[in-house]
Amino acid sequence: MTLNGLFRHLDSLLDEHTLVIADVGESLFAAADLHVHGRFEFISPAYYTSMGFAVPAAVGASFADPTLRPIVLVGDGAFQMTGTELSTAVRYGQTPIVVVLNNRGYSTEREILEGPFNDVHEWRYERICDMIGGGVGMRIATQGEFERGLTAALADSSRLYVMNVLLDPADRSAGMVRLAHRLAKRLSTDRP
Repeated sequence: MTLNGLFRHLDSLLDEHTLVIADVGESLFAAADLHVHGRFEFISPAYYTSMGFAVPAAVGASFADPTLRPIVLVGDGAFQMTGTELSTAVRYGQTPIVVVLNNRGYSTEREILEGPFNDVHEWRYERICDMIGGGVGMRIATQGEFERGLTAALADSSRLYVMNVLLDPADRSAGMVRLAHRLAKRLSTDRP
């Protein structure tokens, strides 16, 4: 499973009834190349201090326009901040599709300055559905599993889905690498 394969397949399935909500970091950088067409919507924060935005934003967007189905792109670190808000989605019958980009840490920070402080504790993200009393959780390790899982989720508009997509911690989108290298260069020139 790679970011490139994930986003290439996702891009091929977007239609006028999907709303993509991307959290900051790799979720946003990789999603920046998705093709916007028709009534297709895209929501994301611009600042890194908004980490954890995507899951609660999906709840709010579902209240604002129940005809759109949110596809939430969120990193594992950001999901650990606000993922339990999916209980509100279950409570109100909302059915987002949550794609957790599980690379075991903060990939943008890893690219700027590597260290163990970028690692996050491993969760079984797909099991949150058991905890909140609703939804379908999936553990995704291959491109085929992702494609089948996303097809099943899109076909079932009656439940929310959480897809724990296992990625290599070194997998990066081209957009994120460009930005991280610029930030790292700026940090190294700003030091006395």
